[in-house]
Amino acid sequence: MGNLLNSNSLVIAEKSLDALWLRQQVISNNIANVDTPEYKCKNVAFEDILNSVLTKSTTGNELQQKLASIEPEITSNNTSAIREDGNNVDIDEQNIELTRVQLQYQCMSRLISDELSRISYAIKGGV
Repeated sequence: MGNLLNSNSLVIAEKSLDALWLRQQVISNNIANVDTPEYKCKNVAFEDILNSVLTKSTTGNELQQKLASIEPEITSNNTSAIREDGNNVDIDEQNIELTRVQLQYQCMSRLISDELSRISYAIKGGV
């Protein structure tokens, strides 16, 4: 039973939910600091980290170990300032990104729920 719940797809889904949750918090923090002078917009890096693990792992055990250890990373966007006070938060972009992340979170939650329902159905013998 433990192996079914630790399948790579569920681990990836769980890690994705964690990254989306963190991304939602970071975006909310960006929005809250839209009027803070010198504030630099933050982002969450996850997809590239996940892709790197998926392309470099060769065996099932190695992949499972690496997947279990990946974590999203918070980065700062120090490239440019939108305003004269040094703040580079684009409120419209952040609001759109927040909506996108919320939709992704809902979809990922549904995917996990559906997978667990299928496992439960199989365990119960199709009843």
